[in-house]
Amino acid sequence: MAGGVILLMAQIDDAPGELLGHVIEKMGEMGAKNVQLLPSLGKKGRPSYVLLVDINAEDEPDFAGLLVGDLGIWGYRALESQYKHFDIRRYRTQLRLTWNGGEQSFPLRLKRILSEGVFMRAKAEHDDLVAIAEQMKDRLPIPVAVLKAAIETSVGSAEPGETLHVDLSGWQHSER
Repeated sequence: MAGGVILLMAQIDDAPGELLGHVIEKMGEMGAKNVQLLPSLGKKGRPSYVLLVDINAEDEPDFAGLLVGDLGIWGYRALESQYKHFDIRRYRTQLRLTWNGGEQSFPLRLKRILSEGVFMRAKAEHDDLVAIAEQMKDRLPIPVAVLKAAIETSVGSAEPGETLHVDLSGWQHSER
């Protein structure tokens, strides 16, 4: 398999968690584009893992050495792979929240995801949502999931401007 990206797939049935963590970290240092370790159930009902690693094809010998040297696996699959990536556009805006009896602004990072130029979804940065919900807890306690839905719905398919207004007047929170 000359050039391009390949997907290595290996079954691991005899490795402690600390070793797996070490190998995953080492793979990142070696240039792995993505590493996934999935729990599975092997033959005879034995707990095991499936390791999936996206790498440049020319790096396969180095990764093979790591797999056999550190994990002691007997073999692996090398699959030709084509990664499909959406167009991710990042924005910084000022979020202006209003609600019955209040208004406050917050910095907010957003992403718009497009496929072949067609809008697919808007996503607010999770860390920003958590920080906003934390700052709002004494004024208008709102779960992060509700805040996320309100913001992402308000963005819609349009590019956000300098300010994004979200009206939470209809949000009813219950006292616990």
